[in-house]
Amino acid sequence: MGKIEFDAIEQDVLKEIGNMCAGNATTALAEILGRRIELELPDMKVVGISALPGKLKVDPEEPVVGVHVQIWGGVRGNAVMILSSQDAFSLLDILLGLRQDSPSALTEVGISALKEIGNIVVNAYLSALSAITGISAFPSTVTLSSGAAKSVINLIFSGLHKDKPEETILVEAHFKDKTKDMAGNFFIVFDVLSIGTILKKAQKLDK
Repeated sequence: MGKIEFDAIEQDVLKEIGNMCAGNATTALAEILGRRIELELPDMKVVGISALPGKLKVDPEEPVVGVHVQIWGGVRGNAVMILSSQDAFSLLDILLGLRQDSPSALTEVGISALKEIGNIVVNAYLSALSAITGISAFPSTVTLSSGAAKSVINLIFSGLHKDKPEETILVEAHFKDKTKDMAGNFFIVFDVLSIGTILKKAQKLDK
C-alpha cells in the first residue's frame, strides 16, 4: 500500500480543524486559569511517521517534555504535544508563578499542570474534529515523558511500524500571554483506517 496523500481541499479541512482547536483550547485555558493564554497553531503539514524526527523544530539531543495521549473511537491514533524543556518551564512559570531562572526537575505539581494542558489541547482538537467531520473520538489517560527529543519520540511511538503508511498531522503550536511566547509541536498520528475515514469525510464536505 502506497503513501496516503491529502489533497489541497483535504488539507484545508485539517487546517480548519486546527483553527477551531486553537479557539477551543484558548477558551478552556482561560476558564480554568482565570487568565487568557492563547494557543495559536500557525502551521500544519502532513508527513510520514518515519520523517517526523527531522520535521520537529528541535535538535534530536535537546531536552524536551512530551505529553502523550492515545485516541480511541471513530478514529484511532496518538496525540502528542512536545515542548522544549525551557518552554515547558516558561509555561509553568505563567501557570503556577514559579519564577524559576533556570529549569530544574519537574515537580508533581508541574507534571500535573503539563498533563492538564496536554489534555485540554487534545480534547480541543478532538472536539473540533467531531464538530467539522462528525467523527467521534475520545482520549486515553495522559502520560508525560522527558529527556532528549529523539528518545522521547522513540519512546512514545515505540509501538508503531514505520514501514507502514502511517501519516502524521504535524502542527506548530504557540502558547502566548502578554509577556511570553512559547513554541512547541502538537501532532496527531492516525492509523491507516482512520486516515481513510478522515479522507472520506473531508471529500463529502467539499460536495
